[in-house]
Amino acid sequence: MLREAIFVFLLSLSQAAFALSSISITADKITHENATLHKANIALDLTGADIAVVEAEMLEYGKAKLEKPHITVDLKANTTILVKTHHILMNKIEAQNSLIYLDYAEKTAQPTVTFYSDIKQITDSAWSDIKINCLIPKKAKVEVWECPGGLFTAERTRVPFTITITPQPNGVDTEINLTDAHFSDASGLHAGDKLTGKIKVSALLQQDTVQKDSAKKAIWHWKGLFSWTEGELFWEPFYFGKAGNEFNISGTYNEPMLNIQKANLKINEVGNMSASAEVNIKTQEVKDAHVVAKDVDFAGLYKLVLQPMVEKSAFGNLKVSGKADWQFDVKGLQPTRFELNLKDANIEDLNGKFALSDINAHIPWDYDVPKTVTLAYSKGHVLNIPLGNTRLQAELNRYSVTAPSLVFPVLDGALKFEDVSAAYLSQQWVWHVKMQLEPISMNTFSKTLGWPEMQGKIDGQVPLITYAGKQLRIDGKMQFNMFNGNVTMDGLRIDDPLGTTPKLYANLQMRNIDLGDLTHTFNFGAIEGKLEGDIKDLQLENWKPVRMDAKIQTADGKHLKKISQRAVENITALGGEGTAAALQRTFLRFFKEFNYEKIGLSCQLRQDVCKMGGVESTPTGYIIVKGRGVPSVNVNGFTEYVSLSDLIERMKRITDSNSKMLIK
Repeated sequence: MLREAIFVFLLSLSQAAFALSSISITADKITHENATLHKANIALDLTGADIAVVEAEMLEYGKAKLEKPHITVDLKANTTILVKTHHILMNKIEAQNSLIYLDYAEKTAQPTVTFYSDIKQITDSAWSDIKINCLIPKKAKVEVWECPGGLFTAERTRVPFTITITPQPNGVDTEINLTDAHFSDASGLHAGDKLTGKIKVSALLQQDTVQKDSAKKAIWHWKGLFSWTEGELFWEPFYFGKAGNEFNISGTYNEPMLNIQKANLKINEVGNMSASAEVNIKTQEVKDAHVVAKDVDFAGLYKLVLQPMVEKSAFGNLKVSGKADWQFDVKGLQPTRFELNLKDANIEDLNGKFALSDINAHIPWDYDVPKTVTLAYSKGHVLNIPLGNTRLQAELNRYSVTAPSLVFPVLDGALKFEDVSAAYLSQQWVWHVKMQLEPISMNTFSKTLGWPEMQGKIDGQVPLITYAGKQLRIDGKMQFNMFNGNVTMDGLRIDDPLGTTPKLYANLQMRNIDLGDLTHTFNFGAIEGKLEGDIKDLQLENWKPVRMDAKIQTADGKHLKKISQRAVENITALGGEGTAAALQRTFLRFFKEFNYEKIGLSCQLRQDVCKMGGVESTPTGYIIVKGRGVPSVNVNGFTEYVSLSDLIERMKRITDSNSKMLIK
């Protein structure tokens, strides 16, 4: 040991000095076992103080290098040694302003060694303080070392600890106990509070009996335990809110290969996971890794592992339940195999956008072999539209997914995807699919959404949907048939559809919509005729309109054009003022319906404000209903700018105040 090396050397000098009062000696190098002094100067006071002072350029002790050490040695029978040094370097750790004090004085019940220092990793800029005080056993190489009262502190860190070191033949057992520790970093990405736990590490050195190149290989057999009993921990993106977690690990080390033969992780409210791996310490390459988790709680897994990774997507606020199994293999930093199984799981978006019940899924993946994926659920909904019992099957071939057809039952119809093809390229998904909406009863659809009851069916088709760069596009026109007419949509684009704030862009056209069917359906009052409309430059943010140039009007042509007094009153409530009251004060109140030439209403929306218009402009506003013949009536609008939310509220009041009827 260092103490014995210095003490023996200095004591021999003092005994040989006889009547001398002091001795000073310099040497380029002094070596004893693992200790080497470079360019040393030794001064001995022999006047009775029996003190030696050693200064040197460098002290090497094992792998540690102490720059400019200043060593004070008491040469009495019960000696003390004080070592001060400006800088210590050992592997990737460095220390400064360090003090090492060995106390073998007679007054001390048991010899001690104390270490105070500023310490940090070489790559760090901020320094921390550490204090360690250990009792030195009589047989230091075989007896237990106790180090109570240790303390590590930094700007936002305080970690009290104790260390117990038990020497073993060709090895050592170490146990570190933490009590009420807390820490955080400047970025806020890592933090712990009131942490109490235990870290145990054991290492045993063995010589391999198989010789290679005439030299035996040294192999370390090691094992470790981290047991966390109190406190909470955040390690971005994971948050461990409850203690009771335990990590067991064991393996071998044969430089430079670290072989993790067995690693078991127990996570409170999640379950158990096990792993094995082989890691090249020098290159940080994971040559072979295998991870398995059986019968894990899906809710705990989502909260701890999945939610932090998808927090800023549509899947970031879910309520889940059920059980999950998964396993994966990695070779040379390349994933080679993965498998996820969900059993009787349930998923519900707490924002109300979607939900699935009784999910059973088998999702295998292999780098070299195509695998078949199956997914089934009993029911669910998307945007309050119910989904029926569904069973899906697709093929996973490395980083691509294909399926000739996927059918999602919706109400009494179905949404059918054909020619499904997706691939993961350049760290993002790209895919395309054709879509067809098989006929859905408008009666069932309207009841489901809480609308007035409609008749007929809605169906449609989409020639091609593509997705790339977090952007969904429709190639061609979406077409839907309803109210004896059709609605088409083109230019559809959705940015970040799975994100928290998706944006939609589109243009819509309505042609030959039967106003009789439409107004009966919504109990608006009777209007006979045909409706056409255009909504250009439609933009939605998080599915709410923020921009559009919309205009609807009756179509020209030789067809019946009648409007009831009740419809006039409701249109007046939308954009006119005083027309309904005027009707009640004239002979026109005796007529139930009127002739019209044209009806139209427009909205130029910017954020939440609509600039309103009609079929014609007037000095004081615009005309919504332009009458013709006898009897006829005009409905004028006088409010040019209206809040969209206010306009929607007016429509709700109209439909709510009208008596409900069944439309046939």
